[in-house]
Amino acid sequence: RNLMIKAFEHTAAYDSMIANYMNKRFNGGFGEKQFIVGEKVMNTRYGENPHQKGALYEFDKHYSNNFKTLKGEASFNNLNDLSGAVKIASAFGSDNAVCITKHGNPCGFAIKDTLLEAYVEALKCDPVSAFGGVVAVNGVVTKELALKMNEIFLEVIIAGRITEEAKEVFASKKRIKLFEMGHDKLVLANDEKDFKHIDGGFVYQDADKVNDDEVKNAKLMTKKAATEQEKKDMEIAYKVASLTKSNCVVYVKNSAMVAVGMGMTSRVDASQCALKKAKEMGLDVTGAALASEAFFPFRDSIDAAAAAGVKSVIEPGGSIRDDEIIEAANEFGMSLYFSEVRHFLH
Repeated sequence: RNLMIKAFEHTAAYDSMIANYMNKRFNGGFGEKQFIVGEKVMNTRYGENPHQKGALYEFDKHYSNNFKTLKGEASFNNLNDLSGAVKIASAFGSDNAVCITKHGNPCGFAIKDTLLEAYVEALKCDPVSAFGGVVAVNGVVTKELALKMNEIFLEVIIAGRITEEAKEVFASKKRIKLFEMGHDKLVLANDEKDFKHIDGGFVYQDADKVNDDEVKNAKLMTKKAATEQEKKDMEIAYKVASLTKSNCVVYVKNSAMVAVGMGMTSRVDASQCALKKAKEMGLDVTGAALASEAFFPFRDSIDAAAAAGVKSVIEPGGSIRDDEIIEAANEFGMSLYFSEVRHFLH
């Protein structure tokens, strides 16, 4: 029986691969039939909740080649969080980036000269949410970094590599889960397509990605231009925002996220929630850059940002009230850039 199933799985996968290739070549990848074929990596203990079954499937041996379990066992929810954290931490090439996530959304992010500095700065954004969170390190976790991480409870750590000395440090934590990719930096699959299950089917699309020149080519809409550091902060905020659940806004200062509001039903709520949280954490957003993954429909978010001391803003633009947004930014002496590309994430 098992051999029969295996044989049909093999031939079905082969036929699907041919059909998908033909549709990619002649129909732009969107044919009358869409075949999504993954190979099982492992069963998870359960799905999103204990009463659900779950498993991990992979494309093109991505996990088999780039995912090594060092300690513990990845749960269904861990895998979702890991994916989100890795996407953000690896979005800046070889930079020393650290991302902390909870339920798939970032609660801390920073790029610094060393990974230890990056982790310390990332943790400052929201240490409460970071408790029991997932940390992605775009590089090698050393003993020094491990000792710092061990000061709080982190559920999952994934990195390019984790040294033997670091593993010894983590050995004292019974509940921590450790994973590495076996490379000096994190590795992304860079899937070309993306899909989401909806009731009765699924929607299928090109994978979203911020192009390398997207921020560089953003249009200056105000009298004042951003400084080089502000441009760097805008780029970080913009890329993080593109990988954060809509509606979202991200505030970055000196290459570290200092406030984030995500998954809100209104953009001004996201802005105000982020600033309220930053105040509670004792973080000063004066001089920070603000990014939104979609346009600001009203000037209220700009007003709130200006009151907090934000100096530069990047957003797609495209609102019927863009003139009011530009006027508000000029009024407050802010620099405002339009990328003209929206990055909703639902």
